[in-house]
Amino acid sequence: MALTLLTLGLWASTALSQTSSSVFDFPEYPPPGTPDPNSTLGQSVSALPYGIGNDSQLSQARIHYDTGTFGPQIELVHAYYNYWPTGVGVASDGTIFTCFPRGNETFTLAVFNSSTSEAAWPNEEWNTPPAFANVSNPGYSIATDKLIFVQSVVVDGIDRVWALDTGRPRVNGTYLLAAVPGGPKLVGFYLNGTSFVTYTFPDYVVYADSSINDVRFDLRGGGYAYITDSSPYHPALVVVDLATGESWRHLDGHVAVTPDPNFVPVYDGVPFYYHPIIPPNAIQFMSAFAADGIALSADGEYIYVTPLTSRHLYRVPTSYLKQQPSSVNPYAALLAHEAVQTLGEFGGHADGLETDSTGYIYVGSQEHNAIHRYNATTGIVEPFIRSPFIQWADTLSVVTLQNGGGTYLYFTSNQLWLAPDYQNGTDLRTKPYAMFRVPTVGGRATQTD
Repeated sequence: MALTLLTLGLWASTALSQTSSSVFDFPEYPPPGTPDPNSTLGQSVSALPYGIGNDSQLSQARIHYDTGTFGPQIELVHAYYNYWPTGVGVASDGTIFTCFPRGNETFTLAVFNSSTSEAAWPNEEWNTPPAFANVSNPGYSIATDKLIFVQSVVVDGIDRVWALDTGRPRVNGTYLLAAVPGGPKLVGFYLNGTSFVTYTFPDYVVYADSSINDVRFDLRGGGYAYITDSSPYHPALVVVDLATGESWRHLDGHVAVTPDPNFVPVYDGVPFYYHPIIPPNAIQFMSAFAADGIALSADGEYIYVTPLTSRHLYRVPTSYLKQQPSSVNPYAALLAHEAVQTLGEFGGHADGLETDSTGYIYVGSQEHNAIHRYNATTGIVEPFIRSPFIQWADTLSVVTLQNGGGTYLYFTSNQLWLAPDYQNGTDLRTKPYAMFRVPTVGGRATQTD
């Protein structure tokens, strides 16, 4: 990655404070204002390891090449031989939670019980709804307090585990049933597996064709949860007042949450077109995926968001999102729309976003087999970690481990673009799927009082 990234990413600076450490400040990456156009990352020079020409002099030429790797060493912490993972949440005691889209899977929320296996969490009963399809309302799922399809699992700043349930199970691994109120929900658990709260949503907040995807928590005061609705039909953010249980929508249809209709990504050097499961072998732009990853700034003042099919990063002050649109506050939705800040392109597109206690916003970069980080002080995206083994960093989780165990960013690598949904029903993924971790400067941003 050349340092032309600096010229491509000179975004507006902000007042958010930031600390840094020389351990993770690349020596080749100069501070803002002193770019060296000849400095590069993840690159080297060497004699070619194989013969391209017969000239003996050329065989000694040291050629500039891309190593495919930069940043701190990644560590493989889990191999998934069973189900295909999306989410990860890590408690400070090192317990790792994960979740699986519900197709033929017998459980959707799990905990690691070895380096290569998972078990239903908190137990099988919680993962076993009485049914999936609604026999009295064909095409719809059911209302149940059990977990139907957990898309995201998050461990908050006080080590509580939250499961975000879309309420929309898959039928034979092909299409999602529509949701009914009481199916989509946000369920909170203590680490011992005891549930302490469940939030459900009225049908005017989470629609039948909504796809609630990821969630972040501000635990200050009564607390708020911020959720992405990645439905291409109704992209938005959903806000939950944790004190009252009330919920509402913001940014409906805003560009910050809406797919780019002309988006064509490149994975492992290959331009990618979406092959949906529609006969006869339809091909289209990969433009059907709205806001997915979400991050809450360390100070709780901003929500960062990007559509899955977009290379633009946005943020909005949470002070506007906390205002519930209503007859007594009729301009709340309009003011939130107007408050969105465009931070520019970040050189790729992201599934997961995450924050650490120093204020960095980690941004998955699927097109570069990488994770970058947005520096809110300088307003630019910096290199963080890149490796050919990172095959779609889906969900990110920062944790501070107890007893001096260190601070890490955990992430799933699940080859999403090779899944049947994107390849006209053919599964091109290779098991095992992976979970990695990498050391970070800051730990979990707790967003607590």
